[in-house]
Amino acid sequence: MKAFQIWLQLMTMILTQLVMLIPAEPLSSFFDGLDSRNECKARLDRRITGFSGILYSHSKYGKEAYNASRNCVLMLVAPIGYRVRVRALLFDVPTNTSATCEKDTLHVFDHETMVDPESFAPPRIDDITSPGPIIGQFCGHLPNRVLNASTNNAMTLWWHANAENAGNPSKGFKLHWNAFRAAKTGTCQPDKEFSCGNDECIPLELACDKYPDCANGADLVHSRQLEANCLNVSLDPLTSVSGLVVLLLSAIVILSCCCGIAAVCYCCKKIQSNTPFKGSSQQSSTNCVDYKPEPPQFYPPSPPKMPPPSAASDYTPRKQIHFDPSIPTQNENNYRIVRLPAQFGETDDYTYVRNDVHRNLL
Repeated sequence: MKAFQIWLQLMTMILTQLVMLIPAEPLSSFFDGLDSRNECKARLDRRITGFSGILYSHSKYGKEAYNASRNCVLMLVAPIGYRVRVRALLFDVPTNTSATCEKDTLHVFDHETMVDPESFAPPRIDDITSPGPIIGQFCGHLPNRVLNASTNNAMTLWWHANAENAGNPSKGFKLHWNAFRAAKTGTCQPDKEFSCGNDECIPLELACDKYPDCANGADLVHSRQLEANCLNVSLDPLTSVSGLVVLLLSAIVILSCCCGIAAVCYCCKKIQSNTPFKGSSQQSSTNCVDYKPEPPQFYPPSPPKMPPPSAASDYTPRKQIHFDPSIPTQNENNYRIVRLPAQFGETDDYTYVRNDVHRNLL
């Protein structure tokens, strides 16, 4: 029971950490949306307040082309003391060959006065705060780049889509905006702000998302995010080390695998060499130092079994060739007389010789 409780507490801690490590996503909005909050407004009575957000050209971005004949205006408002910066993450709007944008265009306006982020849009059109000078017009295909930054805490965007471009294949755009401020004294508030390192400060929670809120991208550095105690940072070790370190680690892993394979092959070969031969009564020693190979053990073939000689008689019949002593060896003319033996001997040409085997056995 106690072990189950410990396991349950451990799993709870792991799940809690996983939830805390999910990257934070800014609030997404649309110039031309389907609901009332994202409805396209032709006058300056729509505001988006906060520290950061994502802006899409239309609600079906990435699936269908944006709608034609649109005039959508909205205001971005940051807390007082901060400024607003807009970055184009993806931008694909058709344009003509001229240098200026004359058809589908995103217009950017500055505000010369502070705007209270807690105030709502005035109900009467005469009370609407008018934007300041235009500070940018954008069309065509743009890379990931900063479009512009406001002087104060507000910026107005006007998206105009021409009626002649109905059915165009362009995707539209995806923008990212965020609040920042210039540090006059060169320092940021430690518990509330993140220092970008270029005399800029951003709200601390912006340092823990996956978008570049600093102009130099310092808030995307993994080590800087850990220094800011971000709890929703993906703990990927490959993002915090250089390419040389990753290469060295890969080489070490590959070398370790090769050494392991070589060690396994060596052990298998040793086991095969220490296996005893077939027919051996004793197993060879497994000690490599004291091991001495033995010659193969075999036995010569046994001689054929023959019956022993009989010991019943003291004599064994053997064929002996001898001469008759009665015949003279010389004649009267002094010639030597030689008797030639018969080819197969005679019946009386056998002599019994004493059995040597019988004598040896006795």
